[in-house]
Amino acid sequence: MRRAMVRTWLVVGAAGCLVAALAACSREPAQEPPREATPVASIPCLTIALVPERNVFEQKKRYQPLQEYLSAACGCPVAFKLLDNYQLIFSEILEKRVAGGFFGSMNGAIAQLKGAVEILARPVDLQGVSTYTGVIFTRSGSGVTVDPKTWRGKRIALVNKVTTAGYLYPLSLLRRSGYSGDPEGYFKAMPFTGSHDAAMLATFNGEADLGACKNTVYDEQVRLHPEIGRALTVLAESAEVPSNGLGVHPGLDPALKARLREALLRMHEREDGQRALRQFGAQRFVATSLRDYEPVITMSREAGVDLASWPLRELR
Repeated sequence: MRRAMVRTWLVVGAAGCLVAALAACSREPAQEPPREATPVASIPCLTIALVPERNVFEQKKRYQPLQEYLSAACGCPVAFKLLDNYQLIFSEILEKRVAGGFFGSMNGAIAQLKGAVEILARPVDLQGVSTYTGVIFTRSGSGVTVDPKTWRGKRIALVNKVTTAGYLYPLSLLRRSGYSGDPEGYFKAMPFTGSHDAAMLATFNGEADLGACKNTVYDEQVRLHPEIGRALTVLAESAEVPSNGLGVHPGLDPALKARLREALLRMHEREDGQRALRQFGAQRFVATSLRDYEPVITMSREAGVDLASWPLRELR
């Protein structure tokens, strides 16, 4: 079902590129002599990849105004493409099937260290924050505590192996407790749910004894579903790391890259940009570089993970 919904969004995105391209052709002044129309296929469409952090329809609703704003501000059609995981995003960027993507902090650090992506900007949320934390949680009364020794033999709901909050953070706590073996051997089960809200739901439903996700999604779900907040208890919270940043292939046309960066960084100065930002849940975008990812790099050292040698394509 989710793949069908994803395909629907991709068709809508592709149709949007076609409509924008045709509209661009139709804006020629009437007094100019007729000339041969530019083929639609030759008008570039800037495709940006996303991974599912929440319900597909909710994510589409959040990103649609941003897609429309960037299309107008960059002077070319922009479409968002939803992919199952960051490894697929890496593959499509390396194969130049997409121009870039929104990257979480761990995969953003990996991509920059390996020279596969240049992060342009990241959003500042409505509270004025451009970072997030990882949280580890359990059902109230489960007997699981912040001490990883109480995690042994339990079921932990994670998100993806290339997420700071949903994998790297709990692994760093496990390593700091002194356990150096295979993490899968420590837990009764270690499922990867694919999204942050799904990790919460698995714990809430009793399918896992504890879980991990980013605090922004945790807080959002608790606000939307108070019964989840009453049932779950946060055990630990990580240092702040950069919120999801928009990164592009380093080989992207420099002029187009500059237009995209400018459109993001000056978005809050325009009325249409402000409307898109409100729907996106942000005040503005801020410039971002590898220096901002130092907390992630520190956490990876604690977890015994070498980000610079992490494979971009192999994991599924």
